[in-house]
Amino acid sequence: MSPAGFAMSELSKVVQRCNPDFDASRAISWQVEGPVAESWHQWMKTSFEPLLLPHLLRVLDFSARQSAREIILLDAELNRSLQPGLRQRSVAAGRCLLQQSTPRGERLMARLQEAIQAGVAFGHFATLYGVRCGAFSIPVRTAILGYLVQELSAGAPDDAGRLKLLEASVGSVNDFLRISSNGSNEGLRFHG
Repeated sequence: MSPAGFAMSELSKVVQRCNPDFDASRAISWQVEGPVAESWHQWMKTSFEPLLLPHLLRVLDFSARQSAREIILLDAELNRSLQPGLRQRSVAAGRCLLQQSTPRGERLMARLQEAIQAGVAFGHFATLYGVRCGAFSIPVRTAILGYLVQELSAGAPDDAGRLKLLEASVGSVNDFLRISSNGSNEGLRFHG
């Protein structure tokens, strides 16, 4: 198995752990419009890099601190930032994820579920996925790449295509994490 294939296999294990009933046929936020590669790059530039990537990083950070209030505020902020169609798909995918059992003793997800039921939070997939990754102590970089694997599963036609698009996306994730850790390579080690 190639190093890239091994990485994809390991990321799939993360997805299986954090989203056990993942349905590869159901879109989360990316929907293919036109040629797959062009559609992916467009989604990366318009939705993932400016909105979802910073959101995931912040949710993962607040999850490590068990800061439900801040995560609820981030979920509401994401809701305001997303276009209506993307917003609906994200909440629908989040509701499916919310049905999964959480690790024993995990209180943060229960607090978020209460906020969603009270109408204070929306339950976007990226928010809930980030919290679940935090509950399983998944490193930040690995969690983010696992998120991309899930998005790719619904739209990229085959394993080779998914792997190629994921490889093309790793650089922007690494750059973002490097910048978020003030340019030091130490941050990349922390981020997994």
